[in-house]
Order: sequence, then C-alpha cells, then structure tokens
Amino acid sequence: MRAFVYILGASSKPDQIKCTVPYEIDDKEIFFGPCKKRLRQKLKSEVDKNGKFNSETYFIGLNAGNSDKVRKIVWAGKIQSHYTFKQANQILRGAKYAAIKTVNLFPLHVIPIKNGYQLKSNLHSKNDKWIWDLVSNKESVVHDEDSNSIILKKGSSFNRDICFIFSNIFFAKSFESGIEISDEILDLFRTNQPDKKKIDSYAIFGYRKDLSVDGKIGGWLELDDPSSRNLIKLIKIQAKQIKKKSNSSQTRTIHKTKQNHRGGCK
Repeated sequence: MRAFVYILGASSKPDQIKCTVPYEIDDKEIFFGPCKKRLRQKLKSEVDKNGKFNSETYFIGLNAGNSDKVRKIVWAGKIQSHYTFKQANQILRGAKYAAIKTVNLFPLHVIPIKNGYQLKSNLHSKNDKWIWDLVSNKESVVHDEDSNSIILKKGSSFNRDICFIFSNIFFAKSFESGIEISDEILDLFRTNQPDKKKIDSYAIFGYRKDLSVDGKIGGWLELDDPSSRNLIKLIKIQAKQIKKKSNSSQTRTIHKTKQNHRGGCK
C-alpha cells in the first residue's frame, strides 16, 4: 500500500476544490486526468502485463498556498481503475460521465484520432500545454496546429497516456470543510521527510533555503506502508466526521426552509 501526497497548485481554498482535476463524479468516484504529468508517467510505466499495479495506490491532495497560510487535505482517493485517454472516451460513457466531457474546461480533454489525439477542451490548451499531458518529449509527435491534434511518430509512445477513476474517500465541496492537518498527520509527514529541518501544518514539505514554503511543484511525497495506511485511517476518521456534520447542517437548513415556507403561506 502506498500514498502519493501532493499540492493542488490551481486550487488555493482549504475547504473547497476550485479546479477541474480532480473531478468528482459522485460520492463514490473521482476522475483524475491531465494533472501531475510526471507522476502519471511513473504510474503508467509500472502497469504490469495484466494491467495491474503491484500495490494499492492512493492520492492525497492538499490546497495550494494562500494569504491565510491555511493548508488542509481537500481530497483523497484510491485508484479503482486506469485507462488511456482513448479507453476513457470509449468506456466512461452515459449520463454518469457526461460532465467530464462537456462542462467548461472538461477534464477528459482529448478525443482519440488515428494514431493520436485531438484537443477538445480549453483545459491545458495554452502554449500547447496539453501535449505534455500525453508525452514527455514533444519530438515524439507531429503537431497539427490547425486541427490542434497530435500524431505519434513511429517508434515513440504516449508515455503519459493514463488517467484514473478513484474511489471517493473524501472530496471538499462548498458545504464541506477540508481535513485539518492534525498532530498525528503532521507526525507522519515529519517521519517520512527526515531530511527536512522544519515541517509545520502549512509547510508540510518543509521550507526551501530561502525560507519560502516548499510546495514540491510538479512533485509529491510518496508514503509506503505503514505510514500510508495510518494516514488513510486518519483521513477516513475526519472525513466521516465532516460528512456527518455536513448532513446535519443540510437537514437543519431544509427544516428551516420548510418552516419559512409554511410561515409565508399564512
């Protein structure tokens, strides 16, 4: 069992995810597509001949830096299945998955064409950034700017062509708060980064030499067992409490709305 901990550079709110990747499908599933390019490349290279990973794999995302200097866990999930972007287009179909193909900046951002892909979303479109979502070397593809498509050159491969469906352990929404970095969670981060002199609840990856907070841009912290198992347990405990509090709050709001509605009819 392992867990990859990283920071969502595009989402600075500690209590709500404000970016397209990851994308919550529902309470059970999360789609993860064009983000963490190097990490996806690593995972693609690890898929065995049976299409499996050697161990259970989790992602844990925290919000980006903010002026309030508050850091929380905003999502967590376990890899349930993985696909090439071509396979995702073919398999993830129907009303359940419509949003990942149709909403603004939708995360399933490319469609397959013969020997390549074509961009169909504005996500990562600036400066042809989307090409890096699929390959680590632009010289391995032929890019047609007019159609915004790429064709793979002979002998090359789409070595970053992998996306995931995660089981939904936690996802911070507008009515839910992020998961606090408790002392127990902080101890796990410290134990697994012995080279870092100072780690706190905001600088979870420590500080750089210039004393700025290290956000591990493009990088991550990998936790193996038992640290990953302990972290997931702690996240699940807080997630359950947050969900319970959220459901209670929504019930009170609905009850209050009904009371106001009855009062207005008098």
